[in-house]
Amino acid sequence: MGMVMKTQTAILLAGTLVLGIGTPLLEAEAATKRVHLVPHEAQYALSLARTRPGGVVGARGQMNYKLESTCSGWTMETRTTLTLSYAEGADVDTVWEFVAFEARDGSNYSFFIRNTHNGAVDDVLEGGATLTGSPATGTARFKRPSIDPVPLPAGTLFPNAHTLAILEAARKGQHFVSRTLFDGGSKEGPTLVTAVIGRPMAAPPRAAGQDPLLRTPSWRMAIAFFPPEVDGAAPEDNAIPTYEVDVRYHDNGIAQDMVQDFGSFSLASKLTGLHRLPEPDC
Repeated sequence: MGMVMKTQTAILLAGTLVLGIGTPLLEAEAATKRVHLVPHEAQYALSLARTRPGGVVGARGQMNYKLESTCSGWTMETRTTLTLSYAEGADVDTVWEFVAFEARDGSNYSFFIRNTHNGAVDDVLEGGATLTGSPATGTARFKRPSIDPVPLPAGTLFPNAHTLAILEAARKGQHFVSRTLFDGGSKEGPTLVTAVIGRPMAAPPRAAGQDPLLRTPSWRMAIAFFPPEVDGAAPEDNAIPTYEVDVRYHDNGIAQDMVQDFGSFSLASKLTGLHRLPEPDC
């Protein structure tokens, strides 16, 4: 994923991930390899994991995710359908669509996001962003809605670059990462994202029917998304995250066993389908 972000990757578990010390051999082996995001399609079944009294009493849906790789970058597509049932009132049907392109060198990014509720379009976000320099700074420009350019502070990363940064840190045996992410999901600007990384999990033994893409090293991570800067206050000053994700991330970029926590309820995402896509011939 690149699916671990507010718009693309997202439904989450609140709480703290308990860290282990890590297996030195696994960490040393992982650190010698470069992270490669495998092009793939994945399907996830969504269900209610936790709720507070008087609110959501049921949830069902599906998330379809596709990552395609080109010589110049990646294209990403996500379509999520979700039906929420409440203690009082009618069910609410939501469809969330996300399409984006990210340059491999991290220099530019374009996005289209559409949310519908009960068949009516609720929100559309469309635009692009550029980054230059080191550490990179840049600007995001929204076509819909038409608003003033949004500055991107030094160190901002686009979605796949952010995923790569987290996985690189995991491979090096690091247990905490804090980076700024821009994915187009907020008109207010980029989001501070922190990741608490657990000890490495060895690739499971070969089993009948298991997809080879899941026979790779992985880590459990607790990822928190904080609101953008508001009225001059830095994101980290807003102590309560917008939402959190507990996810098992494989070293090829495939997300598994996700729980997304929105505060009043949590959604579990179970991987039900996985298909590898072709690599570009560059």
